[in-house]
Amino acid sequence: VNLHSVEANLRGGMEATREEQPRLDCRTDATKVVTTMLSCLVLKPPQQAALGPICWCQVSEHGINFTVNEAKSLQASAYMKRSLFHEWHLAEAHCSTSEHYEPLHFGLNLSTFVECLRILSGGGSAAIDKPATLQLSYQAETSCVMLTLVDGTTVTQCKLHTMEVDPIDPISMEGTVPVRIVVKSDALYDGIAELEWGGDAGAQKDKRVCLRAGLDPPLLSLTVSLVDLGCEMVYPPESLIIFEASEEVCFDYRFSLVQLALRSIRESDETCIKIDSEGLLYLMCKFPSEMANCTNMFLEFYVFPLVDDDPAHGDFGSSSPNV
Repeated sequence: VNLHSVEANLRGGMEATREEQPRLDCRTDATKVVTTMLSCLVLKPPQQAALGPICWCQVSEHGINFTVNEAKSLQASAYMKRSLFHEWHLAEAHCSTSEHYEPLHFGLNLSTFVECLRILSGGGSAAIDKPATLQLSYQAETSCVMLTLVDGTTVTQCKLHTMEVDPIDPISMEGTVPVRIVVKSDALYDGIAELEWGGDAGAQKDKRVCLRAGLDPPLLSLTVSLVDLGCEMVYPPESLIIFEASEEVCFDYRFSLVQLALRSIRESDETCIKIDSEGLLYLMCKFPSEMANCTNMFLEFYVFPLVDDDPAHGDFGSSSPNV
């Protein structure tokens, strides 16, 4: 059985029948927003879509959290708040207030999931305010997620099998955080894009970015370097929305990992940058609330700093499909 396969059924004016009560059943008109945010978490090229990334989905009475790990040194997540959905039904057993509380979580091939969303929304070309409703439901008995788009008299459905994956432990900043900076995302995107210069393919794996928050003068500096070349982008405090630093910090990161956040930065309005005392980098990309009449829509990235003698940090686990 190919558990990555997608069964698509195009049916006009038909309602999906249910053989069982889904554990989760929710609806939203913000199909474009959901597709855009989750597409930003697909960190692999299209030709590697069958390989994932594998996404860890956690559902609570507050919303749905999608988390992926990449290269053992980066974790990214998207949080879909309950208020994004105009209808929300979660089995009582999965609410934290339940006497017999049971967490609801499962794994998905995120590339396949996003491809389903694109099929439903016509390849992602629909307008954000298009009057079509996306329904997402999860059937525990069949280990399937059903996506249904209702557009007028047309109903389009995609069914995706879930996967058994090792739980992904969320990363958090537990120590002191001496640096917090908020910058307009378009300015940050342009700066990082300008640093995507040269070097042959073999040298790209050695490319690193040094992120420095200075105090005298106060500034944010991004320096990308190879063995014998370097290029710096400096943001003075007047170009930043917020600049808070209690001490000067300077850490190196693998540039290819920071690049993975570029699409999220481009699609968002503002980016919050935090660096803790150990060099853990946190990027929070805030999306415009008017996109879906929902506040605090954001994507998060955690990137570990480079350590020359041990560039890989931790092991985020492996996955295996349901059988």
